[in-house]
Amino acid sequence: MNEADIVTDISRVPNLVRKPRRSQADRSAATRAKVIAAARDVLCAQGYSGATMHAIRDAAGMSLGAIQHQFPTKAKLMAAVAAEFSAYRVRVYREAIRRGRTPRESMENLIDANFEMISRPEMAAVLEIHLARRNDPDLDREVGPSTRRFDRRVRLWAYSILHAAGIAENENNLSVQLLNNAVTRGLTVEHIRNPDAAFIERAVRIWKNQMLDLIFGAGE
Repeated sequence: MNEADIVTDISRVPNLVRKPRRSQADRSAATRAKVIAAARDVLCAQGYSGATMHAIRDAAGMSLGAIQHQFPTKAKLMAAVAAEFSAYRVRVYREAIRRGRTPRESMENLIDANFEMISRPEMAAVLEIHLARRNDPDLDREVGPSTRRFDRRVRLWAYSILHAAGIAENENNLSVQLLNNAVTRGLTVEHIRNPDAAFIERAVRIWKNQMLDLIFGAGE
């Protein structure tokens, strides 16, 4: 057999080199990610009441049994959606604060990073989840712990920035944080109703300047 015959013969041999099979853990993680993404999309499009397990099943393109193997209840799935977005926000906020060269700059970066979340579908999805908690004890029980951990972390970051600036945490600053949360949620709703980026950016710019002046003093 000459060289040409060998090449021709090899070309007829089936490709026996197979990719290594993914581990069970990898497959499980991929399934979870797919279900969470589907739940987020359905929440954004149809709201909490429309985000039934059957609707999420259809969006994910998998069986209800496969979904319930990962998330036995809707409340647990909603908690996973909220927790994943909280983890993402923590990473973004931490990096934003680290980029600041002064306490005021760190606070400004944190405010900017927060308002950049408004246009993300996860923000609308999580807002739907939190609104539903008041009438769903199981949902509140599942979502509450990770939400409280996230809120404590953000509050500690804000306290650290104020401490570095020599500003004591007081009722006025706590009220500003409460107002900022309310503005964030309100603008998220506005983005859902009318995603006019220029309109929202102007509102954010006005509020950010007001917030910085309230915390650090006008003209600082």
